[in-house]
Amino acid sequence: MGAQRLLMLLVANVLFIACSQQLQLLALKSEAAIERLALLDLRSSLGIRAADWHKKSDPCKSWVGVECQSGRVTGLRLHGLRRSKWGRLNPRFSVDSIVNLTMLSSFNSSGFLLPGSIPSWFGYRLSALQVLDLCSSSVSGSIPESLGNMMRLVPPELYFLRNLVSLDLSTNRLNGMISSGMGNFSEIKYLNLSDNGFSSVVPAELFFLFKMVELDLSSNSLSGTLPEVRHLVNLQKMNLGSNYLEGSLSKETFFSLVQLESLVLRNNRFHGALPNVLWILPKLHFLDVSGNQFTGRLPDLGSNFNATIKVFNLSWNLFYGTLAVQLVKFGSVDLSGNYFEGVSLGSNLTKIQLMRNCLQMGNQRSLEECRSFYADQGVFGGVLLLVVLVVIMWVIQRSCRHVEVNGATNANAKHVSKDGTSASTMASVDVPHVGKSFTYEQLAQSTSNFNEKFLIKNGHSGDLYRGRMDSGTHITVKKVDVHVLNNESYVSELKFFDTVSHPRLVPFLGHCLDQDNQKFLVYKYLPNGDLAKSFNRKTSGTDGDLQSLDWITRLKIATGVAEGLSYLHHECNPPLVHGDLKATSIILDDNFEVRLGSFGEVHAQPESPPTSIPEFTNPRTPGQCLSAGLSLTTCAHDVYCFGKIMLELVTGKVGMSDSDETIAKEWLEQMLSYISISDKEKLSKILDPSLMVDDDLQEEVWGMALIARSCLRPNPSKRPLMKHILRALENPWKVVRDGGPWLRTTSSRKSWAAAFFSSSSWRQNSSEGNAAFRRSGTSGSHSSSGQERQTSRKKLSSEIFPEPADAWFLESQNQD
Repeated sequence: MGAQRLLMLLVANVLFIACSQQLQLLALKSEAAIERLALLDLRSSLGIRAADWHKKSDPCKSWVGVECQSGRVTGLRLHGLRRSKWGRLNPRFSVDSIVNLTMLSSFNSSGFLLPGSIPSWFGYRLSALQVLDLCSSSVSGSIPESLGNMMRLVPPELYFLRNLVSLDLSTNRLNGMISSGMGNFSEIKYLNLSDNGFSSVVPAELFFLFKMVELDLSSNSLSGTLPEVRHLVNLQKMNLGSNYLEGSLSKETFFSLVQLESLVLRNNRFHGALPNVLWILPKLHFLDVSGNQFTGRLPDLGSNFNATIKVFNLSWNLFYGTLAVQLVKFGSVDLSGNYFEGVSLGSNLTKIQLMRNCLQMGNQRSLEECRSFYADQGVFGGVLLLVVLVVIMWVIQRSCRHVEVNGATNANAKHVSKDGTSASTMASVDVPHVGKSFTYEQLAQSTSNFNEKFLIKNGHSGDLYRGRMDSGTHITVKKVDVHVLNNESYVSELKFFDTVSHPRLVPFLGHCLDQDNQKFLVYKYLPNGDLAKSFNRKTSGTDGDLQSLDWITRLKIATGVAEGLSYLHHECNPPLVHGDLKATSIILDDNFEVRLGSFGEVHAQPESPPTSIPEFTNPRTPGQCLSAGLSLTTCAHDVYCFGKIMLELVTGKVGMSDSDETIAKEWLEQMLSYISISDKEKLSKILDPSLMVDDDLQEEVWGMALIARSCLRPNPSKRPLMKHILRALENPWKVVRDGGPWLRTTSSRKSWAAAFFSSSSWRQNSSEGNAAFRRSGTSGSHSSSGQERQTSRKKLSSEIFPEPADAWFLESQNQD
């Protein structure tokens, strides 16, 4: 009897387990069915194309961007999905159906338009959510009148997502305040709120999230002081740049951040001394505090200080004193726009930028400016130095006057050396300081005696060859035949690279001048070549088809060129004109980052440019100004040429810059007739047919075309300045949506200035220009080597300059 009972219990247990498993299977199937219906509803509300999400296929197996575990949806990635025509015409934040995805731990819509506010149920219903990425999704929201003006557009319900590990709301239109409720994100490691319109103080609660690894609050309008950061012991990267933060930093501010690798505080209002601990943090390799009011002397770093991988940017502050010799050990350091005094650090200055200081070298502040600063600081140790500077400047002035007199006397009988080079011109170039001196044997060996198979192209100022040094370094060698061409453009380039340095300029390595009839300039080799050649490149397939650059890359290139020209026009003193801008002078590295080249025609901006010159509407051929005795071109000429570059990027007709003058003029007239602020559809008739652009990016294309049209105005005074063009290219869709008088054919530079200075979101700073720059779509250091990319796209506030009061700028707006 006992055995029978035991058997019955065993059978009952087996049946119970079987039933339980069956019920679990049914429940799982039921939940999977519910989630499938939710995904189908999401597909419909967002207008996802069938090619990505097909109705009849299994979402977990074949839907792009859907991640599952055990048949349950755990991740959604909308980035890169294509919308139907209805979805493109009606984008909205319509994702209500995902409340049924109860296991959802990751939601990523970066770059996928979801206009509207974040739903309040995100925090209540998505309790498993760990990663929320809404970067560049046009998230915004209306402010209900009943809630008052300070109602935050990041709903407080979001702060119930206590399991969040990563939150990215960057590059949207969020504003209001950052609530202290974010202190509830106890598991957060990655927080990015950059490039929005938040205007509150920085909540102290954020700095108690000890698991935080990366924090980016850059490019907002945050104010107040920096909270105590010592609790962020795991922090590796922090970017608070381009805000209104102020106050001084205590000596202990960053003492406990031993994991910190990158710190960006640029373009704020910090003052006082820079904490010395920043120089000795063991892992810190990137520091950018440019565009503040930090002051004081640099610390003595000690002989054992290891800075070989460090990139520090201290430019445009109020630092002073003598330079520490240890600075030459840095990977890169920018000290421009300060008040350092004394002698330079020798010939090895390729990694250090020192312009606009009080040093005994070129491109420095005036003696009066330096004397005034040191008097205000109460620092008199440099009095003797100032006396020496007076003597040096007097000697230089007399030397310059002597050269001018000799030049005038010998204008018709200029002495030329046996290698075809002006002796007086060569004497003015301090050759040992312009990069490295290579031997002819080194360059010949690296190019197999300048073999034709290593020839990149025949340029108008010299032939370019690809080479490889014994060390493995790839180089580009320009061979200039001065005997045949009587070409002195290489002298201009030597002078140019001896004076300026910027990441948007082609990296100059050195020279070889020991041959009589041939001179050589050496640059870093950039694998993607010039824009004209890399615009259409072969695909990786075997069919050899050509694939043109996508829109994101084209916009990145245009922004990079604008950054380089803006540096030449607005950050060099005097302003420099490139003079030879075209597709072949735009060089691209392996990441399609822009490096400007072809500096043989570079020259200073004429002091009193005319208001209308024929060469602006029919730009000169290379060398025309110097060889034909015509007036030097102005910055407005560069703007005109850049307008053509942008139009080439939009239409796909890259290379028209080098076309016959008549053909280029006819092409421009035809293209410009299709660009209108009131009719977007006309642009489609000239748009590059190989350019596949979603509707959410078409406004950017339209915006660039409108900016190009403004640059191509026949009247130079009606063309915008490069600093304004750069601002417009950072968010080209704003040009379309905001409209404005600066797009009219009768508008002048005043209109562009008003467009960017009138809004409170664009800060005006009357101080000197900042040398910082940010990359299309990203930000970087100022150095030409070892740059680290930042996440923010918005331009820095100190890069906005006051409008000049030149008479030619004030020309009547009624003339064109």
